Amino acid sequence: MVPGLMGRRFRAALLVLLVLQLTGSAVQASTWDRIASYLRLLQRAGVKALVAPDCPLGLLGAFHEGKQALLMCGNNLPDDPAVVWVVLAHESAHVMQSCHGGNLMPAALLSREVEAARQQDPNPFHELQLYHSSQHHVEAEARLIQALPEEQVVALFEKHCAKRLSP
Repeated sequence: MVPGLMGRRFRAALLVLLVLQLTGSAVQASTWDRIASYLRLLQRAGVKALVAPDCPLGLLGAFHEGKQALLMCGNNLPDDPAVVWVVLAHESAHVMQSCHGGNLMPAALLSREVEAARQQDPNPFHELQLYHSSQHHVEAEARLIQALPEEQVVALFEKHCAKRLSP
């Protein structure tokens, strides 16, 4: 057997199990495949992807910078790849911020982008008031990123975390 092949197969199987654990099924394979592909990219950057079966009500995901762990709350996420993707994109924005060493955009640009996004859909930004003001910038960036098309989220991740991506 080729060295490392067993490890890659094992990791791939774990990713499939992660996606199945998040969703409870293997429906809409192409969408779930894209989610699995993005999870592999996160793992290549050294991020552990975890699923918790017992998150507090209302918590959909989290990123722990110190542990480089992205948590998805399986008990609070619906069996809907679109919702899972939004949460994954949001939490991966925090990974990008970690890779970048801070905010991804200057405050003035963020203000303009948030204002434009609020005109399209104000809902994602209502929750910002629940956070301490010191978290508003990073959370607003994450909400902007979660609304982007998948290809743009992946491109931003590759841009900001390029130095951490192993071949």
